Amino acid sequence: MLSAKKELMYTAGPTEIPPRVLRALSSKIINPDLDERFFELYDSLCNKIRKVAGTRSSLFVMAGEGMVALDSAVANLVSRNNQVLVISSGVFGDGFADMVKNYGGKPNVVKAGYDDVVSPNGIERALERNPKIKVATFVHCETPSGTIAPLEEVGKVCNDHDIILIADTVSTLGGLRINKNKNNVDVCLGASQKCFSAPPGLAIISVSDRAWEKVEGRKAKVESFYLDLIQWKKMWLGERIFPYTQSVSDMFALDMALDMILEEGLESAYDRHTRVAEYIRRSCEQIGLELYPKRLDICSNTVTALKLPRGINDQKLRERMQRKHGVTIAGSWGKLSGKVIRLGHMGYNAHQARAHRVIEALSESMKAL
Repeated sequence: MLSAKKELMYTAGPTEIPPRVLRALSSKIINPDLDERFFELYDSLCNKIRKVAGTRSSLFVMAGEGMVALDSAVANLVSRNNQVLVISSGVFGDGFADMVKNYGGKPNVVKAGYDDVVSPNGIERALERNPKIKVATFVHCETPSGTIAPLEEVGKVCNDHDIILIADTVSTLGGLRINKNKNNVDVCLGASQKCFSAPPGLAIISVSDRAWEKVEGRKAKVESFYLDLIQWKKMWLGERIFPYTQSVSDMFALDMALDMILEEGLESAYDRHTRVAEYIRRSCEQIGLELYPKRLDICSNTVTALKLPRGINDQKLRERMQRKHGVTIAGSWGKLSGKVIRLGHMGYNAHQARAHRVIEALSESMKAL
């Protein structure tokens, strides 16, 4: 039986959804293929995301969870036997290597431990060793391990070597400064259910002119209809027809979520994420929990990963927090499963009152166990 308290989902996506966004989600739908009002909504939504991402590049919002954006980026920019630099220090970095293989590419993986990030110097050395590399994949925030990698420095290294950079900013877009153009990101990837605090179901992909040149210069067709960005460019940008039916209600919700962020102001939103993250880390230290990342400077301001003390069972801890306090937190993935718990202080959850409630629930449950 769950707690009588109102439930709080404090995971690293999906997040809690603001009431305004839920109301927008329930709006009467309109036909996305025929109604000019939807075309105008879509244009406006893309422009709002451009403001958040710091770009003027072409941008699409696609039906599907954020992984659709990652898969689409690799499908369009990687051809068979292409050498691709995969910058990996976690679960999603490793996942990029699998996607590259799926499309016949050859991943050249430069790795760091899950509790660390790959250094820009390490990336530079990897590029110098293999001049055939023309594309790199990069994860800004590894949510399973709570790390944040240096986007600005990685972007500079890739730009200096004329490398097209695909950046997974799914867990940072809207919560941390991205500045896609300034930081030399060619393909910027996002999703609705993280820092935007909208329902899961929409993927975001922004493509630079340089990336378009590579996509359009392919000798072989993209090995997917659904993920083919050339179809998007031809049909939506060229003919103002969507390649497939859009998720209208999810678009309404994301549009409202973007309005809330822009009303608050981007700098204010970023500062709020910083303050709450610092509070979470300080409070966790006070109750005897150790951060999983090996250094404070690589701890993300959108998610905190914590080592479980010896003798504390991950599942029992999370079950008690949910049953007694109505608070849901996350475990982790892969080799971190059962060893790490995670608090998702992103978007609507990056507020002091929610963070305080989570810390109280975590503290009580730790003592009880």
